[in-house]
Amino acid sequence: MELTFGFIELGDNKIQSNRQNKVVAAVERFQKKVPSVKFLLEKNVSDATVRITFDHKHPRGKTWSQVGMDVARVSSNEPTMNLSEVSGLGSGEIEEDSNEHGDIAHELLHTLGRVHEHQHPERKFTISISGPCPFDLYYDMELMVSPAVVKDTGWSEKDASDNVRKLRPDEVGAYSPLDGASNMM
Repeated sequence: MELTFGFIELGDNKIQSNRQNKVVAAVERFQKKVPSVKFLLEKNVSDATVRITFDHKHPRGKTWSQVGMDVARVSSNEPTMNLSEVSGLGSGEIEEDSNEHGDIAHELLHTLGRVHEHQHPERKFTISISGPCPFDLYYDMELMVSPAVVKDTGWSEKDASDNVRKLRPDEVGAYSPLDGASNMM
């Protein structure tokens, strides 16, 4: 599978250039681990399938991506991925075990059609939509609470509920067993 990607903001300053360099490096590492996927950098962003922005004030939030074929429904002048948490400070290099690298890989997996692991059709726990959310319990996949998601992302309560609900098997097609160590947490 080949997908083109491009950047909505051009690297016309050091910060923007560093951000783009980090994404390109993370994409190259990602391709080595998933050899059936090839991401090609497209200079003309409106021709790219995946259009990346670094917009801290985007209405959908700071870090997100369209999932799978949803990218085809987005106007060619709009982003399909936002990576505003990728810093432009420093050298423009990215460590493979860094949060930034993990965020980029996570959003690339969304682009390839992967959904969050806590939405797995076979999860055995219920996700509450009220009360506080202990961060460590979320990563143990025992509890997730909508207000914490709204607070952290700026999502509406409906968006938060949509992003934590358990999916039906017919909504995801073929799927692997539940994986608590997945990058899709």
